[in-house]
Amino acid sequence: MSVAKHSAQVPCPDGLSMGLDLYRPEAAGDPLPVTVVCHGFKGFKDWGMFPPLAERLAAGGRAIAVFDYSHNGIGDEPGEITRLDLFGQQTMTRHVADLGTIMDFLDQGEFAESCGLQCNRHFNVVGHSMGGAVAVLRASEDGRVVQVTTLNAVAELQRTGPEGMAELERNGRVLIKNTRTGQELSLEQSWFDDVADLDLEESATQVFVPALIIHAADDESVPAPEGEEINGWIAGSRLVKIPDTGHTFGAVHPFVSWTPALEQVATELDAFLPSVARLGGI
Repeated sequence: MSVAKHSAQVPCPDGLSMGLDLYRPEAAGDPLPVTVVCHGFKGFKDWGMFPPLAERLAAGGRAIAVFDYSHNGIGDEPGEITRLDLFGQQTMTRHVADLGTIMDFLDQGEFAESCGLQCNRHFNVVGHSMGGAVAVLRASEDGRVVQVTTLNAVAELQRTGPEGMAELERNGRVLIKNTRTGQELSLEQSWFDDVADLDLEESATQVFVPALIIHAADDESVPAPEGEEINGWIAGSRLVKIPDTGHTFGAVHPFVSWTPALEQVATELDAFLPSVARLGGI
């Protein structure tokens, strides 16, 4: 089934904006259930696997929205971190608020109507790595989230080691290397203060919707036991371990090709996420 992509800039209450791409089957006649995808730290909506994964899932009879957080550092050039000031000021709390703003945008107005979306205050949320924690935190407080999927999600929000914490104490910020671009990215004190105030475990115990926890068995960035922790925190969730793969399921940026691990992720998501095809539509 052919898939169309619709793009928008979503305004934030403070005057910033977020890039949004929504993938939907061109032939859809019925209003489409909406899934929102949250990228991870140093990620963005156009990174590697996200567009092809969104396109494949949309072809199954649903709308898939991928977006950039307001503070992920993406500026006017898609896929490039040029707003180092915004990157440094990011917080988990702001990312969670951004997800809520995206849900607001997709549940009302001209864009939602023109894309044929179900405006019923029901959203399915998928989050990769840090984005998995964003999804869980939002689901714990927002009744519009009716399904959660995490992909190699972090269970521990504070991930800076002793050397980095010493640098933070000296300079009020931590420099982080972007291995893809070679950039030195600065993360400010506000990030660390914010995650210290968050209790991901407690939030996860307040998630009472269907949850799918997908984790790579050989994840080099977020070890598999973190997925097991999240699965233990959310009542009734299902854990799927993907063997012989790492943090991005073998995908790279720019995207090259599908891998067996990413194919398995797509299959799991296609079976879990609602679609109009299974609801008697296309």
